[in-house]
Amino acid sequence: MTEKKVFLFDGTSLAYRAFYAIKGLSTSKGFPTNAVFGFIRMFLKLYKDFRPEYIAVAFDVGRKTFRTKLLKEYKANRKPTPDNFKVQLPYIKKFLRCFGVTVLEKEGYEADDILGTLSKKLSAEGLKVFIVTPDKDMRQLIDENVTVVAISSKTGEKKVYDLETFRREYGIEPSQIPDLFGLCGDSIDNIPGVPGIGEKGALKLIAEYGSLENLYENLLRLTPKRRETLKEFKEQAFLSRELARVNTEVPIEVSLEELKLKEPDGKCLGELLKELEMKSTASEIQKLFPGLELGSISQLKKSKRISLEEIKKKTITFDLFSQPELALVYGETFAVATIEGFAEVSPKELFKLLPLKGKIYTFDLKSLYHRLGEDLRRYPFFDLSIGQYLLNPLLKGYSARDVLQERLGVIGINDLRDYSHYAIKIGREILSELKREGLEKLYREVELPLTYVLYRMEKRGVLFDRGYLESFGRELDEKAEKLKREIFEIAGEEFNVNSTKQLAKVLFEKLGLKPLKKTKSGYSTDVETLTALALEGHKIAELLLEYRKLTKLSSTFVKGILKHMDESGRVHTTFIQTGTATGRLSSAEPNLQNLPVSDEISKKIRHAITAPEGYTLVWADYSQVELRILAHLSQDENLIKAYREGKDIHTETAKRLFKVSEVTEELRRVAKTVNFGIIYGMSPHGLSERLRIPVKEAEEYINRYFEEFPGVKEYIERTLEEAYKKGYVRTLFGRKRPLPELSSSNQNVRSFGERAAVNATIQGTAADIMKMAMVKLHDELEKLGAYMILQVHDEIVIEAPEEKKEEVKELLKETMENVVKLSVSLTVEVSSGKHWS
Repeated sequence: MTEKKVFLFDGTSLAYRAFYAIKGLSTSKGFPTNAVFGFIRMFLKLYKDFRPEYIAVAFDVGRKTFRTKLLKEYKANRKPTPDNFKVQLPYIKKFLRCFGVTVLEKEGYEADDILGTLSKKLSAEGLKVFIVTPDKDMRQLIDENVTVVAISSKTGEKKVYDLETFRREYGIEPSQIPDLFGLCGDSIDNIPGVPGIGEKGALKLIAEYGSLENLYENLLRLTPKRRETLKEFKEQAFLSRELARVNTEVPIEVSLEELKLKEPDGKCLGELLKELEMKSTASEIQKLFPGLELGSISQLKKSKRISLEEIKKKTITFDLFSQPELALVYGETFAVATIEGFAEVSPKELFKLLPLKGKIYTFDLKSLYHRLGEDLRRYPFFDLSIGQYLLNPLLKGYSARDVLQERLGVIGINDLRDYSHYAIKIGREILSELKREGLEKLYREVELPLTYVLYRMEKRGVLFDRGYLESFGRELDEKAEKLKREIFEIAGEEFNVNSTKQLAKVLFEKLGLKPLKKTKSGYSTDVETLTALALEGHKIAELLLEYRKLTKLSSTFVKGILKHMDESGRVHTTFIQTGTATGRLSSAEPNLQNLPVSDEISKKIRHAITAPEGYTLVWADYSQVELRILAHLSQDENLIKAYREGKDIHTETAKRLFKVSEVTEELRRVAKTVNFGIIYGMSPHGLSERLRIPVKEAEEYINRYFEEFPGVKEYIERTLEEAYKKGYVRTLFGRKRPLPELSSSNQNVRSFGERAAVNATIQGTAADIMKMAMVKLHDELEKLGAYMILQVHDEIVIEAPEEKKEEVKELLKETMENVVKLSVSLTVEVSSGKHWS
């Protein structure tokens, strides 16, 4: 007969651990989900590991318990429960109930006491009990039948304490834990203990004397100092023991049968996880419970299998008023669907089926190009992923599964074929919404043709000089090693430079430098801290910053690029069209969008990109495109005048800010920072940090800027007013950026939303212009035998036949500068060479 196991969870403590362990997680509407996500992830992992048949999760109710009557200061050191945590607790409890778990609470008692009472009762009945908790005091409940699964508050790792493990580690009995806490106390719960006695000292005393009573009977055997301290705080020691003792007599009646795990409620779980936007969690639950239908998915009619002949009829029976509509979904296989159902097809059969007119709804058309080739270009595809992205660029994913689930309001779609006919209905909706929102032209003329352009870029790939890159990698590693030796010399010892803990010890304890800020795990050694220390003249901080920079360049770019290089030396990155809220492209595996450009060392990485034999590289860079867009959108007279007269905008800004006729390099640098700071909505505090000047001075720069360029100030105010009113902003070409942050009660979140509002209109317009240029250029370049291979920041990189170099340069300049007409001209700087540098 299988031994019955009961798992008891300390819900409150585990939820708190999740809340502080995971930062900044929220839904697209701004609702915090870090505690819920962390708790569910931990719960599912333990469920998967142990598969318990009986489960209960206990929670605290309020803060007033019998312990607060014993000691008013009990847990008084804890800050008020954060609102962002409180609002998540009902969702954690709802998840547990949906999962089929019993949730227990009792007014006036803590979760510990409920679990203590239950474990004692169940252990006495001979059942095996497992208590899951991060709290050390719960280990007093361990006996022959009770095991504690200790969850680390820092790492989330679990350690199982049965009676033997506990005795081996502590050297005392579990029942002596209250006596232990009577001496060493517990800072988390504000249990005072006896001053000057830590856990190690307390363990030694309890191991030798057994209990507080016996210890106090033998005070004469202790040192005079320890004896006096114990005498002085005797009452406090015994009180602390009572506070630490788990109450196992809570008046709560729960039978074993009530703790039995019930069947999960798929509808309840699905609706909850959909609201919390936890699609990956939904997939995880479905793996645990195959066949479980989440949310209202069970109410959806599944696509039925139909014959290829029926599909063919739908592709040829159309007239002037009725054109065919098909959906194409793919994974390991291809399936073509009509409203009536779907049929699986081979790639060969597929091309015979596809109509040249009408609509073929699919997802991620770029990936389909890679699967089936460029012949697809002549068919009337409608990319639902791109359409959904234009309507809401803040969603977490745009795969076929993501779009179907979002649009159908369900979670848990596994086999795409089962719901393939819905793609037609969804496609119609998305197309209608794009037209209604004024986004259809952006989709049709920019985003849709761009999928083909990006496919061609990915297929061609970027050629790297492997030998040069490997040599450069060794150079970086050697420089980093040299810096490390210099760091050790200043520190006076060798240590792990990459360990925050060891570095903090060297900087702030051994060298006595002043720490800037403290984190939960100790003093911070982040970039901000090291930069501040370097500015104070501490050489070691300067060396550490340079060391980190070199190691990042080596690992992220050199080694990262070499890892993805094919036999021919080419790297085929994946361009992501739906990856940013502003419309800018991103890339992955490897991320070539992030190639550094700021200094000589960074430029060496760009130099590794080369052209094959018979070709040369040509690259074109928009000059100050975002500032030119700002001039157009704001219609500021001074800004427009400066550009129209061909003046250097940063020099002109410096003259106006500092009231000088001659501008030094330093003043131009400051003016440049202010110019771009305005675009990114930088606050006086942010500008002061960037320029390393007092906040007051930074505030004066910003105020002076707005005095000199009043149109910019008016434009920002107008943009924010509109954003608060509508909840979104648009680019010059209509792209929308929703701003849920503006409705947040958190001032920091609202401030971020305001910065995003201003930035999205400018950066989003720049993204639109770049994409329009790429689409216009692509076919013309290929006519010249040239290939677009990369788009980074405001730059396009081309592989051109050597004999066509000048034609390509002329084409780039002409097309990019005239792709759109603004109040000020767009300027493009074109360069060429065997290497991109």
